[in-house]
Amino acid sequence: MNWSRQQFNQRAVRTVLGTLLTAGFPQQSPAHALNLGINEIAQDEDPLETLSAQATKPANQRLETELLVPTYLGNDQRRFYGRGIPQKLRLIHKFALGSGQTLVNGYKTWSGAGWTGQPTIIKDQGKTYLIIGAFDHSLRKIDLETYREIWRYKFDDVIKGTSTIYLDRYASPENRIVILQGSRQGLQNRVSSPYPVPSFRAISFRTGKELWRMDIRQTHSWSRDNDSSPLMLENDQIFNVGENGIGYFISGNTHNARLKRGIKQPQVLSEVQLYTLADVKRQGGNLVAESSPARFGDLIYIAAGSGHIYGISLKTKQIVWDFWVGSDLDGTVAISKDGKLFCTVEKQYIPGYGGVLKLNPNRYGYESVEWFLPTANQRFNTWEGGVIGSVALNDEYRTEEKPALFATLALDGHLYMGAQHITTGKKTKGPWRSRDYDMPLIVFKKLIGASISTPIFTDGDRLVAAGYNGVYLFQLKYQRVSTRTALVNSRGEFYQVSVQEIGHFKPGSSFESTPVVWNGLIRICGRDGWLYTLG
Repeated sequence: MNWSRQQFNQRAVRTVLGTLLTAGFPQQSPAHALNLGINEIAQDEDPLETLSAQATKPANQRLETELLVPTYLGNDQRRFYGRGIPQKLRLIHKFALGSGQTLVNGYKTWSGAGWTGQPTIIKDQGKTYLIIGAFDHSLRKIDLETYREIWRYKFDDVIKGTSTIYLDRYASPENRIVILQGSRQGLQNRVSSPYPVPSFRAISFRTGKELWRMDIRQTHSWSRDNDSSPLMLENDQIFNVGENGIGYFISGNTHNARLKRGIKQPQVLSEVQLYTLADVKRQGGNLVAESSPARFGDLIYIAAGSGHIYGISLKTKQIVWDFWVGSDLDGTVAISKDGKLFCTVEKQYIPGYGGVLKLNPNRYGYESVEWFLPTANQRFNTWEGGVIGSVALNDEYRTEEKPALFATLALDGHLYMGAQHITTGKKTKGPWRSRDYDMPLIVFKKLIGASISTPIFTDGDRLVAAGYNGVYLFQLKYQRVSTRTALVNSRGEFYQVSVQEIGHFKPGSSFESTPVVWNGLIRICGRDGWLYTLG
């Protein structure tokens, strides 16, 4: 959603975010209100009076905080990936993330960071910082100018998911910026443990100290990890999803945390179960919810490991929309500007293919499917095929004259790029082979090696894709044509899209994480123990 200055001021005053809009209108992320420059408001001050008083202060007296890329895939619709035009894939810097142990069929040592592993970026008091959780069990705050580690916080196990950063308007200045981060359940913990498994925590951005930790309780699921990146909602609420298959509405006011089961835990306002008893009978304990929630309007959408894509009402905090796929779903739902859902499907429990579904949430059941992109059944590691990562959309990086595109990486080794709104006229069998669906127009397909990462679009009509064969950089070019067989934009004009590979970085290691771009520099974590800066 694009915000005018007036709209944002109204929203800031109405919700009392604990911040003030700085002079000037930052352009880093037009898609996300929290990416705007803000000044802090003291807890006991009237926001209207403070807005007026702060506006008269010199710029150097303002405490500026900008949440630049504050969550996985950048915003509530999971389609913002940073700013700047990456020119090359030359190695600029390496930061050591180290290694750590985890328990997967015995003790294993993992290095660097993996899926989803996308860094978040924030500017505070004139400096830009990167937040990253890694396999050495550590969450880090890193100064992006000097690459100096500001602090390091230790979890009980490896960290796989991406953080979410928000502003707690009730907290003291030192704890006003809050990092929410999940991890695996802990080396000493078991799913059936009677003790708390605190795999979801809140950390103070400025101090690196713990604010609370949350017990991901035992359910029918065989996991008590937390890979999901939460959403910050209105009314100081957070929505987080645990791998136990429970969606939690939590108070964002850290002062509401209380001692429970021997640990300081956040206030849980409501819960939503993301599986049914029929799912338990079909899949046993593999009900693991690993994806991150996305939001459009008054609904939250989540792809659950139970095989469902759920729509949850913010008003009733209940499931009001349910599309059943029947496969394990790992990727996060991406939502286009027109409110359509782009959902990835792993090849598991289904007789057909995995791939990508485009859904219209204004319809129900199979009528909601606008198209299906099948990918080849290709075994890789423990996977049988399909797509593990998410879909990237170019909605935040195109003008009206450019066609709407999507991109995804599959286990069959291909990068797929296609039209969001155009189908070919051909039909394909769905995941259960029981129905025929339209197929999207694919404008570019390239074999780059298997991947579970999510590609990202960038400024300058570029795309970054990473996988087990390194990092690739592509340039997109649009040409206006008269033929009606080409892509059409929102104005009804026709374009052809050509794609050129302009860079390949292969350090001898693989990548499972999702990259982020800022000021034209790409940051991505490898499985070899390093955080890479490329440009």
